Amino acid sequence: MEYTYPTFFYDFECEASDCSDTCCKGWGIAIDPVSLKKYRKYPGFFGNRLKNSIDWEHGYFEQYNGRCAFLNEENLCDIYAEAGKEMLCKTCTRYPRHYEEYENLREISLSLSCPAAARLILGSDKKMEFLNECRKTPEEEYEQFDFFLFTKLGEIRDYFYEVVQDREQPIEDRMALILAVSHDLQKRIQRKQLYAIDDLLKRYRTPAFSKTANKKFEKYRNQKTRHREQIKHMFRTLYRLEVLRPSWHQSLKRREKRLYQELTREEYHKISQEFAAYYQEKQYEYEQLFMYFLFNHVCTAVYDQDLFSKVKLSVFHTLMIQKLNLAVWLEQGKSFTFEDQIKIAHSYAREIEHSDPNLEAIDHMMAEDELFTLDKLLIAVLGETQLA
Repeated sequence: MEYTYPTFFYDFECEASDCSDTCCKGWGIAIDPVSLKKYRKYPGFFGNRLKNSIDWEHGYFEQYNGRCAFLNEENLCDIYAEAGKEMLCKTCTRYPRHYEEYENLREISLSLSCPAAARLILGSDKKMEFLNECRKTPEEEYEQFDFFLFTKLGEIRDYFYEVVQDREQPIEDRMALILAVSHDLQKRIQRKQLYAIDDLLKRYRTPAFSKTANKKFEKYRNQKTRHREQIKHMFRTLYRLEVLRPSWHQSLKRREKRLYQELTREEYHKISQEFAAYYQEKQYEYEQLFMYFLFNHVCTAVYDQDLFSKVKLSVFHTLMIQKLNLAVWLEQGKSFTFEDQIKIAHSYAREIEHSDPNLEAIDHMMAEDELFTLDKLLIAVLGETQLA
């Protein structure tokens, strides 16, 4: 079995009681069947506590005031302390490690929803890289797994990485190019023309293609009014989602109101330009964000053949975090730190990436909602950049 993971993967260390937002509160923790059997059989006083602190019908730990029943006052896990590491359920053992499973391949990332993981993902200006490792585990065969499509998706993603990490170009131009290319490639996937992808990737890598693409992008640049309206409508789609924490929903509404109701159009564009200049030296954080989402999502198109939607949601998530950064910078008197970035990114991911209804809703929006057409997304990405 082959495993792929980012180079910083093994640098992760849980912050335990020092964590600014423990993973043991604010959401339901699902217990795998094997762990449920162990908990049911565990003896003594602690065994009784286990039996009384689990929702056996649904397979979740009970919560008290939004905290796992086993999260103690020091923000440490009583199961770990009383019964040992081996008694942790699969969810608690794995998190914040995230697995995408393919035939004879596991791709492992660290979830942005964990503050310590977010610091690793966003905290370095070095270009994100990945390692491959073979382990002695049984090979698998998936029914109806399209290995040829999966191979092509891997090659496409490698090309995306090249584009995203081309720091000679503004991050907005990199996102726009990947959107346009993925739209083109989606047509080939739908027509079962996978054989054409190799030649297309060669063409995309030529200077002539980049020049042509930039010329086509000119009509989307500096359309400030349309850009603002598009971002406002995209922002409001977040209200359609399941709310895991009321405080998150409240902060969204407050920031949306600040940016898109209280500011005039001229004021909004002015502060957007100011923040872009203020955060110019930290643009690599958005590159790392975009890389994170592309790594996690692009190859999952092997299961639904919808590459374009995977790229659209990667752009959408990156843009929403950018705009939340803008709002917080304005709230704080035009001040913004790396810790602010971590708080926004991990809070956003916590709401989005750990709710099945939210994941399904976003997938549907990307595939069906007219708000996320190529033209409208290019306006969202490029509308405040100057004409070339």
